[in-house]
Amino acid sequence: MTRIIEDLRDEKPMAIIGLGNMLRRDDGVGVYVASKLKNFLRSVRGVEVIVAEDRVDYAAKELERINPGLIIVIDAMEFHGIPGEIRVVRLEDVEEPYAYTHRIPMKTIFKLMGIEAPTYVIGIQVASRDFGEGLSGEVKAAGDEVVEFLTKLFKGG
Repeated sequence: MTRIIEDLRDEKPMAIIGLGNMLRRDDGVGVYVASKLKNFLRSVRGVEVIVAEDRVDYAAKELERINPGLIIVIDAMEFHGIPGEIRVVRLEDVEEPYAYTHRIPMKTIFKLMGIEAPTYVIGIQVASRDFGEGLSGEVKAAGDEVVEFLTKLFKGG
């Protein structure tokens, strides 16, 4: 991920999208991470953070406006890993439908809207998608790890 970002830096803006539903426990981890990043990266030129929640269509509209050179999506995933495990995958390598709660797959919406920027998904394995608020401990810790990693990467610290 570091090499990809460094290779594309300064060419076009980069977009970070946080997806999820804060009322479905760990499904909200992407929103949690993006909300923190929006604050921490506010002063970083060329980085746009979109807190899209479960609105992939909203994220796509914002991407159309930004025209990024790289897109990073942060979302809860079900890949049968250990709760809180983090995986980075290219969007085109994500099996459809991958286990997320959004109605229309992201690949489909991006394709329909002509969004062609390289897109990577930082997926965090959920422990629970039950109705309720608050992230499980291991998923929150993984979210904080992603926040720290991306903040250091984009701020150069």
